[in-house]
Amino acid sequence: MTGLPEACADLAGWLPAAAALLAEPDAGDTTAGGGPATASRPPWNSEVAAALYDAHEGVRRLEASLRLAVTGRAGRRRGGSDGNTLAALDAIGSLGEAVGTGAASVAARLLGRWTTAWEQLPAVDLTETPRKVTARCPYCDFPMMRVFPRSGRVTCLRFGNCEDSDGNHPVGHLRASRLDGSACVEWADGLVT
Repeated sequence: MTGLPEACADLAGWLPAAAALLAEPDAGDTTAGGGPATASRPPWNSEVAAALYDAHEGVRRLEASLRLAVTGRAGRRRGGSDGNTLAALDAIGSLGEAVGTGAASVAARLLGRWTTAWEQLPAVDLTETPRKVTARCPYCDFPMMRVFPRSGRVTCLRFGNCEDSDGNHPVGHLRASRLDGSACVEWADGLVT
């Protein structure tokens, strides 16, 4: 199961919500006022606009890519309206049945990334935004560690290239040390750093 129909439905469900948030500034927006008199802010929420328009464009490109894989030609490109994005999502769901499981899984992951981008917006705040950690990964020694502040989950971004001693992608949780109370990470395989 690739999850492509579900990913299409999730993204389609966010379109109206994202469009409604487009004109609403974030509550913690520090760019309002305080700037030089010649500076002006755009009349929209720039983070919402970036997430919304990235998804609109990405959906069109994904549809063209899947159509090319299935029919041998990309076909005519759709316009930029919300209705055309919904139509492209419907087409992606149908085209996903004709491509292999691998391509459908990649398409579902792409759609999921755009949905996650909306869920991480400050105005929505349904999904945690990871923060960079300066420490190096204890398993692969690359400086690609991220922490999810609310849950305390820690992971390495080198998915597929970094494994713990059990052969799984490393995931740990921030904890207070039982010895001295200092911060530490307890990894799923038992390592404590």
